[in-house]
Amino acid sequence: MKTPSPAKNLRARDADRADVCALLDAALADGQLTATEHDKRTATAMRAETFGALDRLVDDLQVPGDLAAAPVARGVPRAPRRWWIPVGAVVLAALLGAGAGLIGRAAGEAVFGDPLPDLTTGNGFAHFVAAYRTEYGSTIADELTLYPEYAIVERDSGRPGKQDELQYRGDFKAWGSQGSRPPDTKSFDLAGVDITRYARLMSGASQTTRVPNGWVSHVLVRYPPGGGKDAEPEISIYVKNEAEQSGYLKIRLNGEPIAVYPA
Repeated sequence: MKTPSPAKNLRARDADRADVCALLDAALADGQLTATEHDKRTATAMRAETFGALDRLVDDLQVPGDLAAAPVARGVPRAPRRWWIPVGAVVLAALLGAGAGLIGRAAGEAVFGDPLPDLTTGNGFAHFVAAYRTEYGSTIADELTLYPEYAIVERDSGRPGKQDELQYRGDFKAWGSQGSRPPDTKSFDLAGVDITRYARLMSGASQTTRVPNGWVSHVLVRYPPGGGKDAEPEISIYVKNEAEQSGYLKIRLNGEPIAVYPA
């Protein structure tokens, strides 16, 4: 157990809350916390006002070596810009996006006939998945690219060796000619995307990728090319701004951070 910090009443920053969330994610991954404990502590961390309140959330945890330098893990206040790792940055995006109002309706709920939402947002992603399921009776796809105003999806045509490429602008239409589909093409289930976590991360993507005044230009969901048999599907969120600065981050379908490629 750590020695209590003499600065326990010091006000916490978003960066300190992000550090705690990274530690809690690691504790969930290695079995120290159950999913219920993790959810409860994470929610508490996001509302914590003082360093002492944050410290209590990780006081009983074993800290992974790559996170041991975090001020909250050592029981001392954070020095400005002391450390930064991709996981912490992505969790910070989730904190920044938590109140951004981009989830709106419950994840997975879409109202057809409404104006088409920005498809890169949480609402937009949920709308697309619901429309796709209604159209094809399935949520299985080979690749999906979401733009604010439309989407391009590739899927198994049902004919041997053939793949359909479709554009969605409120309805699905063929996009180009039917292409070939290699036999080793991997499909993924869009229903496996954690829309709530995605929305939070997406809405903080400009801060995560360090693109000032940036916006999400597009989102790509696919298996990484050449990823091997053990590869998992990834979501890449691309950000740019008017100054032509750009960056992107990668997450798994469940919202787990993979990497950040800042501007």
